Amino acid sequence: MGGSCGNRPGNGGTRVAGIVLMIIGALMFLIFVPRWVWTSALGICLISVGFLMWRFGG
Repeated sequence: MGGSCGNRPGNGGTRVAGIVLMIIGALMFLIFVPRWVWTSALGICLISVGFLMWRFGG
């Protein structure tokens, strides 16, 4: 029968890595926005990649 998309085996590691990347990116964005543009851009990229890993990881 059909399985649930959210309960696929093997996706726990990428979901955790995605959450960690989102947290690191958010912290970098909040801390470095007033100082350096490139680090805030890096934070936004980390949040984006982390979200994609969390959402579509498997």
